[in-house]
Amino acid sequence: MYPGIGRHLDQNTIKNKGGAITGPMQLLPCGDLVLLEWRTHYFKDGSRPSKRYGPGTILRPNRKTAKKTNYRSTHQIYDDAYALERGATHAVRRYGVRSKERGTEIGDIAVDKQTLREYVVFLIRMGPHMEHVLKDLYLGMNKLAKRYGWMIDESKKKAAIQIIRGLIEKDSLGRKNIPAAAMSMGGAIWNLLEREEVIQWLSMYMDQKAVQTERLIDTHIDLYRRLWNLVGKDSAIETLLDQPSHETLPFRMKLKDLYDQFETVCLKPFVRNAQHTVRDIATVLDLLSNSSSYGYGRILRKETLTRLKEGIRWVFVLDALQREIIFPLSFLINDLIAQDRLKRRGTKKRPIKITTSLAPEKFADLAGRIESFEKRLGKCQSKAHEHEVLEHDVKEEVLGYLELAKAHIREGKWVPVKNDLDTIAGIL
Repeated sequence: MYPGIGRHLDQNTIKNKGGAITGPMQLLPCGDLVLLEWRTHYFKDGSRPSKRYGPGTILRPNRKTAKKTNYRSTHQIYDDAYALERGATHAVRRYGVRSKERGTEIGDIAVDKQTLREYVVFLIRMGPHMEHVLKDLYLGMNKLAKRYGWMIDESKKKAAIQIIRGLIEKDSLGRKNIPAAAMSMGGAIWNLLEREEVIQWLSMYMDQKAVQTERLIDTHIDLYRRLWNLVGKDSAIETLLDQPSHETLPFRMKLKDLYDQFETVCLKPFVRNAQHTVRDIATVLDLLSNSSSYGYGRILRKETLTRLKEGIRWVFVLDALQREIIFPLSFLINDLIAQDRLKRRGTKKRPIKITTSLAPEKFADLAGRIESFEKRLGKCQSKAHEHEVLEHDVKEEVLGYLELAKAHIREGKWVPVKNDLDTIAGIL
């Protein structure tokens, strides 16, 4: 499958936060759009400053937001495929359908449903005889009603209304109406069950989106892997370059097929590298068709092969950085923030400091991965040969930010570490 598979749209418009982006786009089979040229995110009413987005930017449709904003915002904007996959995976983890842990939405609803059930049982069995205990229970129910009352979701708002109704239900003589209160609390449980079902569907949808994006990334990485298998070993390609053109025909056919596929790449972060790869493959194909073993031809051969192989290496480096380090670090930070919010629920909010002491073993593992990543960088070259720097020489800049990240690790400050790694990913 070609990485650029999908339908080309000569002119298409999407809306985001009241602004619009119009331009040529690629419609992927999963429904996402890829911007093909530089375009401005323009706000006609001047409510926000305009912003430029480059080729490869991903625009994901969001029906829920579109409906909520009366179609003033129909799509979310993602800088690249890795940000898209990470965002979808974060949403799945936040819903908590798989883990059902506290701090996730599904975990919190499960606990709140059980609390309401216990309250209903107490009302029916013991309520009339234990008024002083009821007062304590009212406090808990009031907190629950207050928390759900601020929610955007309609099912949770309805649950809050039912809880409040259950707290104030009285008969004509002003006495606590136990059956009516129990019925209202039961209604709140039903509302939470409705939300639970919605979460199941939302989680399945976002999980599918994450898998689709993962496969899209894998398709691009596989394309580079297939190219590496053809040109990655010096001995094989160097021998072929010295052969007559008719001897290299099978190899050229394979390489031309990859050339055609690289030409279709339009997705960030691969699009810029793919453009240079296409140029270098074209040069290799020309060298194979018109073998020149001496002088300028031999110099061109060495420069081109070096650029081609280094470009492939950097793509592999970026993939390792994202999936082996940035993804797990991002998930860990979000988990720690969720746990802290759960502990401080109902208290004054304060920003949490993500330090090594919060999860020593997990952060130690990530520090080890970063060390391994630095060793992997050692295999990448900075220059095409002794006197000429590669067209996009990024190694020194990457190593500089890596040193900064290591300094933040020594200080135990992991949010700055993630920022440093995100900067490196942006450079690559």
